[in-house]
Formats: sequence, structure tokens, C-alpha cells
Amino acid sequence: MKRHILFSIVLSALVVLPIESTEVIRLDLQSFLEEYPQDGDGKWVNTYSGDYVSLDFDVFRFTHMTHAIQAQGTDEHGMQYWDGFTLCTSGDNTDYGFAGSSDGWIDHQWGCMAGGGLDTEGQTVHGAPYMVAYWGYNYEEDGVHSLQIDFTDDMTHRPLGVWICNHPWPYYGIEHDDGFAHSFADNGAHFNLIIHGLDEEGKEAGMPITYPLASFHDDALDISSEWKWVDLSSLGQVNGIYFTMESSDMSGILGMNTAAYFCLGGMEILEHVDEIPRPAGLEADALDENSVKVTWHKVDDAAYYRLYVDSVLVDSTETTSFIFTDLKTYTSYRFFVQAVSEYGESSDWGYTSARTKDLTPPTPPQNVHVTEVGMYKIVIGWDAGTDNIAVDRYAVYVNGKRYSRPKYTSVSITGLDAGTTYQIEVETLDTSENASERVSVQATTLSSPTAIDETKEDKKMTVYTIDGRKTDGRPVKGQVSIVQTNKGTSKQIRL
Repeated sequence: MKRHILFSIVLSALVVLPIESTEVIRLDLQSFLEEYPQDGDGKWVNTYSGDYVSLDFDVFRFTHMTHAIQAQGTDEHGMQYWDGFTLCTSGDNTDYGFAGSSDGWIDHQWGCMAGGGLDTEGQTVHGAPYMVAYWGYNYEEDGVHSLQIDFTDDMTHRPLGVWICNHPWPYYGIEHDDGFAHSFADNGAHFNLIIHGLDEEGKEAGMPITYPLASFHDDALDISSEWKWVDLSSLGQVNGIYFTMESSDMSGILGMNTAAYFCLGGMEILEHVDEIPRPAGLEADALDENSVKVTWHKVDDAAYYRLYVDSVLVDSTETTSFIFTDLKTYTSYRFFVQAVSEYGESSDWGYTSARTKDLTPPTPPQNVHVTEVGMYKIVIGWDAGTDNIAVDRYAVYVNGKRYSRPKYTSVSITGLDAGTTYQIEVETLDTSENASERVSVQATTLSSPTAIDETKEDKKMTVYTIDGRKTDGRPVKGQVSIVQTNKGTSKQIRL
């Protein structure tokens, strides 16, 4: 049965109007419990087995990965890990991180905040199966995703939606610290699940859908312990989907502190329907500060293509590339391409994103000056440079060699030789690594005290201790001081 999809553009939001549905294909976990038997903890017995790379349920194929670290000095496997999906029936929603430690969760990863899976009516039933998902973000690669669902009939399908529930580990870690995660207590804190569509080449298809698993706003924590239906119809016809996650609770290169788990209780897709395919293979290349070139593969049935920026129709073309112009500098945009047949049939949207370039260098730092000189160090300061987007940091060079990249408008240069003149340069860097012209200043470190000739005091002077530390005022009586005046540098003892 041919279906026609209408698109309505309202500001920047894509609205898909109701469509006449064909047969719905539902994920049925219950009928596969014998194929994927459970252990005493309520998890699939082969969760840690390396013999399985997926769990298959009719047309749905869920990724599954295992990893083992060899015990030091032996041929035996030490710690074992799993990523992706595993089938569970535990329903345990106990808080095992109540003591502020994650240790208790290692043996209790199989629970679900709702207390069980779903029956055919969408009701929670203790003992009913569900999938526990763990996002192994360290293993993400192009075309390989830790949390991926493929359709094994090699056909495109239109996802209708998926049942999602919070997993106990991140749920309680967000409510209170669990040894890694920090509780959400500030407005803007968030933990999101992101659902992506995949085309036949394994590339992004359709605009990703973000579902908030937890957020802190209006001075209150918003987090659910129930199964929630997440509408996926805006993805259009895809060859599969995959999940990623994001959290405001991050820890540098280690990634999220929030435990990267969620639960999946069911999924519905429509059977494949022949229709004009969406443009695939979209690639975006920022050309300059105000334009981006987008290319895609030819769609055989397409008479022309509609072109959108952030869901707003801007133009059309009969070719397979287009340069979007009049964009803002260093700004992220979403680009959509829709194939249209000679009969006016429209495809789903092909999707990609890019950020325009920032080619404008910042202004140089001003008033670069020496603020302190020692025998082995020089301290310099300067007034901030400016940029059309934002200044990120500065670069400091000593005799042509880069010394540091400070965030602030001063730096202490150490490890220098005594009595030596140095050429010091400073440049401003912006967020795109554009560099300003360098501004230079010369400075000479203090000589070794034994090589300084004694001279008389001068009213205009700078006083340092014998080890090169700047002092306030005049030399201290009875102590050796190093004095800089307009007549030179000297070692003095004030009587």
C-alpha cells in the first residue's frame, strides 16, 4: 500500500503528520526466553560469553560485545566486561549505591526501575523480560556502535517508537553520589538518551531524537521510574537505529561519570513499504565562515531535491550537491535533503550537520610588559586580546620556541640562565586556533650575585632578595640585596 507523507515546517521544528499505517512489527522478548535462558540473577546466561555478537529476535538484531583483560603474569582472563544489550528478567530496583560507592552495582547490573518488563498491553509485570543496555562509548567507531539494532531482513522500516525506562544504577547515582556519579543539584544538569537512524551504508539517517532520562530544572529533579514510550516516527524509513548517551556529569578524558545504562522494554516498526528512498551518503564540508557544501548520492527516482537548513526550506536543485550560503560564522547547522519524484512524491529527509569556519584571527595582546625579573625567571603580563567569536588562550614563545599556552594574561617563565637576555613573544589564540600577530618584549635575568659590581643606591630602583625574589621598598639593613636602577644592576648591603 502506497503511503504519502506530508511535511509541515513550523519555525525550526519538523512535524510529521499522521500517516496511514501498514502492518506493525513488534519486538516480542517473551517468546525468546527459552532461546536466551536466564541465570539466578535474572540475566542471560551468556552475557559474558565471547561466543555471541548479537541477540536476535525475529527481524530485530541487538548488538552484544564482551571484553576480557588478561590477569598479569598468567594466561588466565582477569576482569570480564560486556557492552551493548543483554536480556534480563530481574526487575530489581534496589539501591546498591546507597553507601556512596559503585562496588555494589557490579553484581547487580540487571535491574529495572519499573520493577519488570512489559506485557502486550504495556503494563509492567515483574518477571517479564526487558533489555538492559550498556553504552560502551570507548568502543564507538565509524560504522560500529555499541548499542545498535539492525533489521535482519535487509529492508528499510519506519520505527514507530520504543519503550524506555531508567536503569537503577544511573537513577540512584543521579539522586545521590555513587562513588563516580555526582547527584544532580544544579539547573541545567541532564542525562540524555540519543536515538539515531542508520541508512544502508551505516551512516546517519534522519535527525537524531533526544530523550531526557533525567534533568534538573526549576530547582527540582525530573527523573522517572516508569516505562515511557518514545516516538521515533520522525526518523523515517531506516535500516537500523543506534543509541548514544550524554550527561552533564563528565570527567575529562574518562567520559561520563553517570553510569551509562538504560532499559528497553519493547519496540514497534512498520513493515517495509516501497517509496522514493531518502538521499543517502550526506557529507558536509564547511568552505568558509559563511558557507557549507553538502553532497549526497543520486536517488534514481528523484526529479529534484529540496534543501533545508535547520528544517527551513531554502532552495532546491537537480544536482547532488549544494552550497548553503549566508550562514553565521562558527555556527553549527543541521542540513536536510529531500528527494522529490516527478509525480511529487517526497522522500524522508537525508541529514547531516556541520559548523561554519572561523577564519578571522584575534587581535594581538596589548601592553606586553615585564612585571618581575629574577636570576632564573621572568614574569610578564599583558592586556587581553579580542576576537569575533571568543578568545581561548594565549601562546608564549621564548627565543622563538613555544613555552606555554596560558588561559590568563600573565605567565612566569622559569628555568632560565642568569644574566641572559631573552626575546619573549605573546600571541592571542581563538577557539578555532587562529593566531594573532605576535607582540615581543626583551628582558634580562639578574646576574649571579658574585658577578655584580657594587654601586651606590639610586632613588629609582627595584629591589630583589639574593635568590631573585622581588621585594617591596628599599634594601633591608644588614642583608645582601640585588638592586636594579637606571644605572644598572648591583649587589648591595645596607648598613
